[in-house]
Amino acid sequence: MSADNPSKKRKQQPASQPASSKKSRTEGNATLIGPHEGILKELSTKHNVLALSIISSTQIRKRVSSATSHLLDKTSGSRAVLLHARPADVCKMMTVAEQCKRTLGEQGRTWYQYNELFDLPAETKKKKTVPKKSDLEEVEDDGSDSDDNAFETMQSRFEQAVLPPPRAQTYKSLRIFISSQAISDLKSRENVTVQTSEDAT
Repeated sequence: MSADNPSKKRKQQPASQPASSKKSRTEGNATLIGPHEGILKELSTKHNVLALSIISSTQIRKRVSSATSHLLDKTSGSRAVLLHARPADVCKMMTVAEQCKRTLGEQGRTWYQYNELFDLPAETKKKKTVPKKSDLEEVEDDGSDSDDNAFETMQSRFEQAVLPPPRAQTYKSLRIFISSQAISDLKSRENVTVQTSEDAT
């Protein structure tokens, strides 16, 4: 009996490894969809919204196929697709959106596009705003005993007291909603621009 137990434990260990990799994938997806959870929750009460992320490895053809098949499905009422991407992949996302609209037009369907800028998560901001080299230079400067450095620190204190505080730097990206019908909940949002095939007719 004791000889069988170690073999069972060895067999169970490899099975636990894929589970951890699955968790890491879902966590990665959670960080991408995080900024959009609020608006998706609002829209889900009235509309069937499919969220599609666009990253560098995304195949445009597959995303277009998924989006258009969702929009052309007539099994339920109001349908929409959310396309979201990081700043580096916004151009690719716009290509997906344009091809979706072209497909809808070829099918004789009216389309509406809602564009909205959104704030990136705080983690992304921190990664971009940490200057490592300048921090090291400041540490080296603090180690010197010269009077000039002491004068500079006092001057910076006076500047902080007199000058207005610097504006917090924000980082944004773009999300696009595409639907085959007008969505008033999106149109009424602040800073949302609307495009529609009806404008071209």
